[in-house]
Amino acid sequence: MLKRLVTVFSIVLPSIAFCFDLSCTFGATCISTQGTKIPSKKVIELSGYCDDFTRNDIGRRVLKMSFNEINIVAGKNINHPVFSASYAFDKLQESELNFIRQANVEDTDYNQIKLSCVQLLRDFNNRSKWSQ
Repeated sequence: MLKRLVTVFSIVLPSIAFCFDLSCTFGATCISTQGTKIPSKKVIELSGYCDDFTRNDIGRRVLKMSFNEINIVAGKNINHPVFSASYAFDKLQESELNFIRQANVEDTDYNQIKLSCVQLLRDFNNRSKWSQ
């Protein structure tokens, strides 16, 4: 019985945690944005990814590139802006930000991501969106 219960929790809890950050329930300072609450620490992290992805609209270019093209352009330099934007996109894909995720990355709407990032920053700077 206990083994079955542990198995259920190991499957269900990560799914719930992805959709709803439990730390917001237990006293963390959170920002209400795009239909969810995100811990302020994570908002700061996401803002950095947004900056890497949207700076000079480099994300628009990255969405159209293959992984091999990114490696060639970046010269396997992880500090290259193209590589940083690609990494940031992966992190934004996994985030709570509200934009349509496409199976084919090339079909992803850059403007949706950019607007979602702008909204995140706007909500972060709006004290009425903060809760504890």
